[in-house]
Amino acid sequence: MASGHSGTSLQLNLLGIGEILRNNRLVVPQFQRSYCWKVDQEVQDYWTDLSRAIQSGTDEDYFLGTIVLTQDGLDDRKKIIDGQQRLVTSSLLIAAIRETLTELGHTQAQRIQADFLASQAWDAEDTEPHLKLNEDDHPPYHGIAAGTGLPLAVPKRSDSDIIKAYRYFRKQLSELASRYGQTATNELKKWVKYIQHRAQLAVVETPSEADAYVIFETLNNRGADLTTADLLKNHLFGAANVHLDSVRNNWHKSVGALSLSAADDKFTKFLRHYWSSKVGKVTERDLYAQMRKQVVQSQDALTFSEKLLTGARIYAALSDLNHELWQEKCPGRKPALSTLVLFNLDPNKILLLAAVEHLPPAQIEKLLKALISWSVRGMITKKINRGRYEDVYSQIAVAIREGAITNFSEIRARVNDLIASDTDFKAQFALTALGRTEANKIARYYLGALERTHKNEAQPEFIPNDNPTEVNLEHVYPQNAAIGDWSEFITVSGNQEDADSWIYRIGNMVLLQASVNSSLGNKPFKDKAEVLKASQFALTHEVGECPAWTPEAIQMRQERLATLAVRAWPR
Repeated sequence: MASGHSGTSLQLNLLGIGEILRNNRLVVPQFQRSYCWKVDQEVQDYWTDLSRAIQSGTDEDYFLGTIVLTQDGLDDRKKIIDGQQRLVTSSLLIAAIRETLTELGHTQAQRIQADFLASQAWDAEDTEPHLKLNEDDHPPYHGIAAGTGLPLAVPKRSDSDIIKAYRYFRKQLSELASRYGQTATNELKKWVKYIQHRAQLAVVETPSEADAYVIFETLNNRGADLTTADLLKNHLFGAANVHLDSVRNNWHKSVGALSLSAADDKFTKFLRHYWSSKVGKVTERDLYAQMRKQVVQSQDALTFSEKLLTGARIYAALSDLNHELWQEKCPGRKPALSTLVLFNLDPNKILLLAAVEHLPPAQIEKLLKALISWSVRGMITKKINRGRYEDVYSQIAVAIREGAITNFSEIRARVNDLIASDTDFKAQFALTALGRTEANKIARYYLGALERTHKNEAQPEFIPNDNPTEVNLEHVYPQNAAIGDWSEFITVSGNQEDADSWIYRIGNMVLLQASVNSSLGNKPFKDKAEVLKASQFALTHEVGECPAWTPEAIQMRQERLATLAVRAWPR
């Protein structure tokens, strides 16, 4: 049947999936994500549902959903805009049936091959698969469809998802053939007939690729199983119209700039950070709806894609000290930027997306340096990830983009009420314990900066040595302490759990040369003290001078470190 959409005729047909593969030459656009159905999830569910339908003995059809195709361009193949996973999986099952029939010596095997999988076009010399996948997926799929490779074998972890799915079907069909014995060929032919006619898809065909993306978005308007990036991409492509090639090119460059796939959650995170820097803090739930409002006309899609590409390049540079962007924007940024990369804080990325694009290099350098102190104060007071930082930083980013903020001093004025006071920061630092996951790199950074502050060195907040092969972190009261060697911790704390709470206190940690650190292990303090006393790090040497290492000693040291922290990370 046909239906109208924006003045364009759309074709909608209910067809058996085997008929679709038999009567069409199809191609997956290069920009689409690769085949990703997992054997223990979607592929197994597909097999179970199809088996149940075939074995039921009824004439009920099995409906696989809707796919969207378009015949757009000079290529004689129809493009698959939506439905790749189901078409590829069904094709792999047919290939596995063909191979099983071949092993059983049935003459219909080659007929199945030519009808559904691969055949020679009248103007071609070689046999070509009816289904052509993207450049990553096509080589293994081609061998399967053409019947030139992949015998039944034990699956390997390194196999692609396509190979894993095919081998799963081969195993299932081999077991089916064993169960049916002499009637196995008739059973397999029944499977082929069912897939050809009764396993059905609703096929929507559009005359243009832009129309196809509009239909795709409409069919998936609940966002089920789709990322925000999927939805945005297809909305952009659908709106692009005459600018489709440019919009598509900008989109793929944006994805490539971040060395991600659009399916990666990190790409959606970039989209949220980018959009928060343009309009104010936005949640992932509201992200697509907000972005969609900005793209209505073809020119909107082009402009949006161009700005998105600029944002993606800046976002990539925020994690790459050697990114080419820094030579132009801020050649003196490396020490500060390396510290911010270590912190990996969302609010910073939102603010810097706007600042790096619009502020002069000298102002960017000032901001990078200040963000280190603001970040440490936010992490120590445990406020930086609670929302208010992101709210304020997003508002500042918007003001930068609008030209209301043009220099660092104006940014500083906006964060005055946000950054912890010296009194609050010092009090919280004196009590801070780090979680196991952050205790290594972050603690090494804190101690390195405090060491440089103690020695009155320049720029103490920059990482002095982030190479764990040279400088390691040592827990003076060890992670696997022998009770007999550290009984004072149990005496003071009352139980082992309370005693262990002192392990990750900043005051219990010291820096040591890596070769020395490996020899200390869980030794008692009297054995550690001589090594600590000989250390080149002044703050480590001070611990070695202590007569004993107790909870009180940890607290006293941490209070001293807190005083240094106010100097190391000035407000």
